[in-house]
Amino acid sequence: MEFFDYLEKINGIQLNPGQIEAASFDKGNALVLSTAGSGKTTVTLARVGRLLYENKCNRKILTITFSKAAADDMKERFASFGNIYPGKTEFSTIHAFSYKIVRNFFRRKGINFHLLTNNYQVLTEILKNHYSKSYFSYVSEEEVENLASAIGYVNNMMISPEEFKDYVEIKDFHKLYSDYKLYKSQNRLIDFDDMLIFAYKILNNSAYYRDKLKNIYEYVQIDEMQDTSKIQHEIIKLITDNNLFMVGDDDQAIYSFRGSYPDFMLNFKDIYKDGKIFYLYNNFRSDKNIVEGAKKFIEINKYRYKKVIETDNPRQNQIKITKLKSRREQAKFIRDEIKSIDEDHTVGILFRYNMSAMILANNFYENGIDFFIKEDRTKFFSSAVLHDILAFLNLSLNPKDRDSFARIYYKSYTYFTKAMCKMVLESEEDKSVFDILYSYRYFDYYVYEKIEQFKTDIYYLKKLKPAAAIQFIKMDLEYINYLEKLEEEGRTNLSNSLHILEILEEIGHYCKDLEEFIEKINNLKEVIKKASANKDSKVTLTTIHGAKGLEYDHVYLVDNIDEMKFDKDIQDDEYESKLEEERRIFYVGMTRAKKTLNILVPGEEPSLFVKELMNSNSQGKLL
Repeated sequence: MEFFDYLEKINGIQLNPGQIEAASFDKGNALVLSTAGSGKTTVTLARVGRLLYENKCNRKILTITFSKAAADDMKERFASFGNIYPGKTEFSTIHAFSYKIVRNFFRRKGINFHLLTNNYQVLTEILKNHYSKSYFSYVSEEEVENLASAIGYVNNMMISPEEFKDYVEIKDFHKLYSDYKLYKSQNRLIDFDDMLIFAYKILNNSAYYRDKLKNIYEYVQIDEMQDTSKIQHEIIKLITDNNLFMVGDDDQAIYSFRGSYPDFMLNFKDIYKDGKIFYLYNNFRSDKNIVEGAKKFIEINKYRYKKVIETDNPRQNQIKITKLKSRREQAKFIRDEIKSIDEDHTVGILFRYNMSAMILANNFYENGIDFFIKEDRTKFFSSAVLHDILAFLNLSLNPKDRDSFARIYYKSYTYFTKAMCKMVLESEEDKSVFDILYSYRYFDYYVYEKIEQFKTDIYYLKKLKPAAAIQFIKMDLEYINYLEKLEEEGRTNLSNSLHILEILEEIGHYCKDLEEFIEKINNLKEVIKKASANKDSKVTLTTIHGAKGLEYDHVYLVDNIDEMKFDKDIQDDEYESKLEEERRIFYVGMTRAKKTLNILVPGEEPSLFVKELMNSNSQGKLL
């Protein structure tokens, strides 16, 4: 019995001609370009099954995929093919594979080490020590994430320390990177990036280890090729003997911020002269209108493979683009639509940035809409901006709140000194922070003027409605200037900070006073916590990145207003590269939809991509 007949008989899987052609590839280098919803994982597994079924593999087949969840899923799905020599298959992430190489090498050399699975605490302490020279430093999660992301980026892109300044804008990054590296060395720790770095060095410098792995793995496959970084690809090249099978979609390359390098796909024919390219062009997932609309949209990108994208699915629902007055109105619109959706249909509410979930979550909770937040990574409740605003408000409600003062004493027009903050914190007097400062008689006269003005403004805050109070903090207390300074130093992203302030203002509209506002924030934190465990809900809130690889019957792409997160500068090539990736992210969001796609514009000016979609599709009309 032919393998593909066997596969259909045992598992009901029937491949189309394009899938069969790709899965029938034997030895050599191949790239399978798979459009969204085209069954690429099925093809990857079918090739493994066929090679084993036809006894074409004498050793093992290694399949490297993007995440542990994906590796586990592939292993489970392959098991459903029947008992086809399971000992000859291995499904792994690149990090797990690299770790085995490093662990084996270090053991042979008698080197003891420990694995640093979470580097955030270490990086937090490094940042605190670095910034404490100026202030009592409150290091935000965003700052730590930015530093961790930058370290991961330079490692994955194999960027040398001499080149750091050309790729990373974080102030003193070279020093922070060196401090982190020193900490790991002194404590005999390796992190996830080190797994790759050491594995590459071992393989690059040792023919023994290279040959050993080549003798173990006769075939090597890479899933999600577009997400592979430079160093990952170099490791893979070192363990293959001109026999590499790669599967991916260059139109879904959306992880450049952590070092993914889709150029390996786009330059495939230059790297592998004898390589063969296969195409999986049939989308099994989406309505024909969605497939055609997404195809015309992504074809605006220039740096991509030109490919056929089509579907046999019927044409039933047009793509809808709806304009609304605000994010609050957007949440109400979705809430009302959800009520009319069939109970057994899934709904995906997708956004570009995590913070977009908050106004939606608040509205859904207020109106009894059940929802799930995929992996609560909103970071809203741990954001420095939120805690700064709460500190300003708490100080206005209680002028004796020294902790709140210590958090914001240098974040407004006052720029009080670290010594002044220390004076407040160490005072034994039961007075307001302002009276404690007044009691010191050796300041210059203008300092007392600042203290008096700040006291007046802080007391005034208590009289304002929450939304107005946040505006007052941002503009009149000049908190915006502090946020701009953080962006200049590469510590945080101003757009993210302004988005948090906008969310707080929106939530503030639901509250009559500051006390109710603070209570609502605390309550919403519990709501989000519960929603992150509510996996059985038909309604999912997630970033587009978080939705990659998933699908929903009905998709709402939200917050599509004109607020590009990067500015065009003199480096036109870099700008175009970023713009094309942002377009790919939007495309990934579009192609998660099975039945209906709803694109929402909560503001006056639609985003560039909404305009492009309307121009490239006759069906895309603003409602």
